[in-house]
Amino acid sequence: MNNLKKALLGSVFAALALGAAAQAQTIAIQGATLVTGTGASLPGATIVIQNGIVTAAGAGAAVPAGATLIDGTGKTVTPGLFVSSSDIGIEEVSAVEQTNDSQAENKDFAVAYDPSYSVNPASTLLPLARLGGVTRAVIMPAAAFGDGAHTHEVDTAGHVEEPLFHGQPAIIHTGAAADILVRSRIGVALPLGETAAKNAGGSRSLSVAILKEALEDARHYAANKAAFNQGGTREYSLSRADLEALLPVARGEAPLFLAVSRAADIRLALRLAKEEKLRLVLLGVEEGWMVAGEIAAAGVPVIIKPTTNIPNRFEIQRARLENAALLEKAGVNVILTTTADGHYANQVRFEAGTAVAYGMPRDKALAAITSRPAALFGVKDAGVVAVGKPADLVLWAGDPLEPTVLAEKVFVNGTEQSLQTRARALEQRYLKR
Repeated sequence: MNNLKKALLGSVFAALALGAAAQAQTIAIQGATLVTGTGASLPGATIVIQNGIVTAAGAGAAVPAGATLIDGTGKTVTPGLFVSSSDIGIEEVSAVEQTNDSQAENKDFAVAYDPSYSVNPASTLLPLARLGGVTRAVIMPAAAFGDGAHTHEVDTAGHVEEPLFHGQPAIIHTGAAADILVRSRIGVALPLGETAAKNAGGSRSLSVAILKEALEDARHYAANKAAFNQGGTREYSLSRADLEALLPVARGEAPLFLAVSRAADIRLALRLAKEEKLRLVLLGVEEGWMVAGEIAAAGVPVIIKPTTNIPNRFEIQRARLENAALLEKAGVNVILTTTADGHYANQVRFEAGTAVAYGMPRDKALAAITSRPAALFGVKDAGVVAVGKPADLVLWAGDPLEPTVLAEKVFVNGTEQSLQTRARALEQRYLKR
């Protein structure tokens, strides 16, 4: 067995051993600045973790006898970070098809595509995300990002072969475990705008018509299942599997994750949600600052990448770095994310730092990568540091929004994690030569 394999296997076993030991002991982090995730920032705080549960958090908290003490002076404790739109765990190398499960091309299972079945707990990108303080991630089917990063097949007549719908997002944690799935099928994702126009056959109007017909078909199917089973209903635009998958969205029980950029398309999305009585979550929203008041009035949350400001597509000509701050100021529920490629999941804190640099309040930016996404996605055991909850937190060497500051300890679901990565294993391998 070569040295790299030994190092990687060693890191896996070390993570499991470390986790078991961490859950069995009492740990006290003393003197750190505690960012609770709910807006409070408590200097000189003590955080006590017993058997994986936070039992005390605040200034002057008592430390149990025999606890392992960690000096937190000059350091910061935050909740584990949340990446709200990524392909981590389902795509290892985008150029290698065999490692890429982020996109479905089967039109009969476009809505029903569930990427959670493809999650790889052994992905080398998960330790890298942990090193950046990330403990949770939403797997968003890649084509739904609408960022121009994914190509689309066309037939000889020039018709687009990609379906409009792109599947059902899922939530994972980044801890070392055989099963990292938190919840699957949390909604349905699709683009609206340039990508949707291409997928629908060349026009945004066609994509809207396809979406509205699909919603109507799902509702009709739900009311006529017995007749459908006997072949007594009209023809539907979607397969049975897709109709079943779309039903929670059509009923307003699950969100529609709509990737949209242009101000006019954002207005269209809000109008569609009102007409169809949909629960809407907007992704991208690069020109959102232009219609921030309308988004806020509709009560629609947005998931945005604050550093997007290069007009490399016609639909984001008015993108600007102040987008997050202006949306926040208007009262929008802003959630921050980073580039969809899982290799960049560890950089979500840099996005928050950029948002702060361009006017977003610091506590709001931190909430936008911790408590807000946890609340939106219904992950009760993450996003905050609070007594009685599992320790899902990060100890940073300093300010987590500073790129040069590193995570020193990461806990996921109450278990301390190894911070060994493939890159570090390679470093150790070659530095010995």
